[in-house]
Amino acid sequence: MSKTTIQKILFILFLIFLTGFFISPVSAFDTRSGDNIVISEPIDDDLIASGGSMIVNAPVKSITWAGGTLIVNEPVERNLVAAGGTIQVNAPVGTDLFAAGGNIDINGNVGGKVMAVGGSVTMSGNAENIAASGGTVVLGKNTVISKDAIISASGYTTQATIQGNLTIEEEDESGFDIDKIGEAVGAFITMAMILCFIGFLILGIILIKICPAFFTALVKTGTEKTLLSLVAGIAGLVIGFILFVILLITLIGIPIACLLMLLMLIGLSLSTIMSGAVLGSWVLNIAKKETGLIWGFILGFIILHILFFIPVIGFFIWAIAVFLGFGMLILTCYDVYSDSGL
Repeated sequence: MSKTTIQKILFILFLIFLTGFFISPVSAFDTRSGDNIVISEPIDDDLIASGGSMIVNAPVKSITWAGGTLIVNEPVERNLVAAGGTIQVNAPVGTDLFAAGGNIDINGNVGGKVMAVGGSVTMSGNAENIAASGGTVVLGKNTVISKDAIISASGYTTQATIQGNLTIEEEDESGFDIDKIGEAVGAFITMAMILCFIGFLILGIILIKICPAFFTALVKTGTEKTLLSLVAGIAGLVIGFILFVILLITLIGIPIACLLMLLMLIGLSLSTIMSGAVLGSWVLNIAKKETGLIWGFILGFIILHILFFIPVIGFFIWAIAVFLGFGMLILTCYDVYSDSGL
């Protein structure tokens, strides 16, 4: 097997797992995001996180990470899938470890296989199999690989005990350039977050310009019926998902199910815009300032996204903002429908 083939296989496998990160149902996971994430309480669930850095100081069920720096100091019961600038694993991983990054250090034992693509890959724990590709790959003298090891690197050191087959292929300059993959992933995520923020900010301004009366009604609903909007948002998601499943099972209702899911996704996408407008209205009322609807929305939207980056708390603020905004949309649409007399 050539080094190019090995590298492509590793990279494609990583992309497959990273794709799973984006398309898996959110309700089945514990999700976190922010500049500096610290996990200090055990999580008996699958953790999906992205951001500047994350330190895991409590046991978790599994981890899927994309961002800058990841440091794992406590055991991971199942799989660890990570992409970032620096990935440091100082605790056992129960099943498999998949990593792509600038610097990858694996200091804990892995119950299954290790697949790593990085500028530098260092392994000092034990594993069943390892396939590592990078600028430099080091397998420490205390490492025991119970089956096979495949190494593709321009520079490598292996003092490990490998009980199966060892395949080593040296890179040349024409090989797959991955030295900066971690930095590229981190930069991509940061840029995507900035572009999404700007895009939704512009979208909110456009919606206010096109539908000022409806947007005013949304803000009024969120201000006067805050708790009810929050409850309506949670109930709307639950009921909407149940209806989606029922319609999907009937087969004949598949087109309606697809339309329902599309409407729910649109509502969820717009939810933080609605919540930002309400937050801006609250802030202006407290400050006793009177400005236009657009400036109130801009102020609230910026403040809300700053709050999202608070470690741990930011995730709960994001969840409340999504449920609140979604509920506001449901209640306002219902009020419009009731007033229409249809």
